[in-house]
Amino acid sequence: MAIVKPKKHPPHMDMTPMVDLAFLLLTFFIMTATFKTNDAEVNTPSSVSTIKVPDDKIMIISIDKDGKVFFGVDAQSTRISMLDNIAQSKGITFTDLEKKKFSLQSSFGVPLNQLKAFLNTPDAQMAQIKQPGIPVDSTGTSQLADWVYAARKADPGLRIALKGDNIAKFPVFKDVLGNLQSQNINRFNLITASEQAPAGFSMD
Repeated sequence: MAIVKPKKHPPHMDMTPMVDLAFLLLTFFIMTATFKTNDAEVNTPSSVSTIKVPDDKIMIISIDKDGKVFFGVDAQSTRISMLDNIAQSKGITFTDLEKKKFSLQSSFGVPLNQLKAFLNTPDAQMAQIKQPGIPVDSTGTSQLADWVYAARKADPGLRIALKGDNIAKFPVFKDVLGNLQSQNINRFNLITASEQAPAGFSMD
């Protein structure tokens, strides 16, 4: 009489919880990751102040440690209008794709004659580009003044903030102020790191 052997089944492991966990971790990292941008790296000096820089309708002029000047406005629609204004004044034409890529730049530091090439750089390489900074000189009529004018024309309600690196040289800062004063701009915010007030100190 033949002996019937019980059929063996391979061990079964339910992978569903592990897959769920993997997707959960992936979602967490995507949602919390900070993507690298080509914004200027600026280490601001600290100060004691209770005044906060506005969150919207603001243009920021940044000066990095090498004295390179960067410029940006907060709203994407304002960036496109600003680019249209500068294009009209300088006789430059930008494609819709170039305008779209410009609207995604929170700040930039590229001379006008290099801007189209910059905007046509593949997205993956844009963050790697070492931007030379926006030309600024002591005459008050440099490209920074043109961008400030174009931005204020796009949105007259924009407020201005200066963000200078702790070791940036004063002559660059002075030239930036000269560009603002050439347009009768004498009021602006200074962005600094927050510093705790010493004991007994009062802002009154």
